[in-house]
Amino acid sequence: MAVAIGARFVLKPALRCRTHLAGALRTFGQVYSVDDVKESYIALKRRIDIMSSSEKKPADVFVNNGLNLSDIKVYGFDYDFTLARYNNNVQKIIYDSCIEYLVQEKHYPEDLRKLAPDWAFGIRGLHLDITNGLLMKIDCFHYILETSVYHGRQRVPPEKVKEIYGGFHVADKDMNNFYGRSRSVRPRFRHLNDLFSLSEVALIINLMEFFRDREHCDPSCVVADIGDAITQAHSRGVFHAKVMSDIGQFVSRDAGICELLERLRQVDKELVIITNSSFNFINEGMTYFVGDDWRQFFRVVIVDARKPLFHTQEWNPFRAWDVERNRPLWKAVDALEHSQVYQGGSMNGLLRMTGWKESEILYFGDDVYSDLADPSLHAGIRTGCIVPELEHEVEMSNTEGFVRHAKFLSGLNQILERMQMHHSEDKVGKLCIREWEAERDQLREELKMVFNPQFGSMFRTHRNQSYYFNRLARFSDLYTSDLCNLLHYTTDHRFYPRRASLPHEAQKRLPSKEFIEST
Repeated sequence: MAVAIGARFVLKPALRCRTHLAGALRTFGQVYSVDDVKESYIALKRRIDIMSSSEKKPADVFVNNGLNLSDIKVYGFDYDFTLARYNNNVQKIIYDSCIEYLVQEKHYPEDLRKLAPDWAFGIRGLHLDITNGLLMKIDCFHYILETSVYHGRQRVPPEKVKEIYGGFHVADKDMNNFYGRSRSVRPRFRHLNDLFSLSEVALIINLMEFFRDREHCDPSCVVADIGDAITQAHSRGVFHAKVMSDIGQFVSRDAGICELLERLRQVDKELVIITNSSFNFINEGMTYFVGDDWRQFFRVVIVDARKPLFHTQEWNPFRAWDVERNRPLWKAVDALEHSQVYQGGSMNGLLRMTGWKESEILYFGDDVYSDLADPSLHAGIRTGCIVPELEHEVEMSNTEGFVRHAKFLSGLNQILERMQMHHSEDKVGKLCIREWEAERDQLREELKMVFNPQFGSMFRTHRNQSYYFNRLARFSDLYTSDLCNLLHYTTDHRFYPRRASLPHEAQKRLPSKEFIEST
């Protein structure tokens, strides 16, 4: 063991027994009696209301990586769920289309049409066990949240989860890779991370529940059929056709989008749309909530981009789109004209033909994998993620009950550490630890239920970041619930990340005995 003395380090013999350990505790820190630790627990309960906390606003922009907007010269946008803010009617279109496909083309029972989707049951960011048809929450260390594994609407007991997986850890080989892509032809788990996956979650819940109550089925076959149904809803144009037939029923008209685009143009920022959707589809929406002349705001509009390939391909040609005749042109594209529409292409080609620098681009999207992962990691493009659910999560985390429980839970963990360190072998100490751990576990479940009774928050498990938030934090510099939240900040605003304490760094002390007596 190395002990610091001034600027020198002196090696000491390793501690070999409890007597030496007790001596070391007295040397390196105060030794607390059982009563001292219990008084800290009492103080925490008495004074929880005066412990400071900072309230966040649902319309805030949150920071993973520091960013100075003065450095940004180009703003890029995805269309779906970024420029266009959809309501839940969009999810219903996809759900209904999939049910019809399963009944008519896969010969599923017609009773499926009677199953109403429960949008409040699941959340985004879950993992699907493709083999067993189970939905679950996984944290950033690949550990399953044992109280959040469901087969249909039935929670799978932790002991059964442990039996299925041999524990609660999911091996890296069974997961999608770092970029959300399959490591094999058929990985065991799939991450349901994008906003369209809410329809898939509702389908999985209903179908697994349906067949569990009626007849045996192979869950992996049902999962595969649901995947085919989701694909056809997009590839056959069912989703696009429905939205375009009555745009106002599915898309919110927000004057803030026009205001944001105009503000950016006024300070000479260049704007670009990069979307996988077709021109006809985005033209319908942009005309609805921006106006007929919406293309004047943009340096270039790129449709049918095939992200994430758009970001990684060395070369894929752009094709000009003839807006008047509604068709692509065959002439080679060697320059991108202002406000014109192009199909396909690549990020390399876009940078080459515009002269833009990667570090001066800020691109917003909703999908952490197809929109943000590759430009962030490979090109150094700055990224922002649109997370509509964040509005609800922030509102819930500001409630008095949540704040009290979260502050108390944080303090209780420190008290448990203190009792464990000093009195883990004492009879009274052991009893306190058992009681406080039970209280901690109950608090964790109560905090989870604030957000969603089954799966809790999108962003955390009991102890750690959720798998979803871990990817969000890695691939996005900023994240917010709505693109228009940028209007609360100037175009030269500097975003500072919060400095969080690392486990080995000093933290705020618990309330002391003197604190209790003085208050």
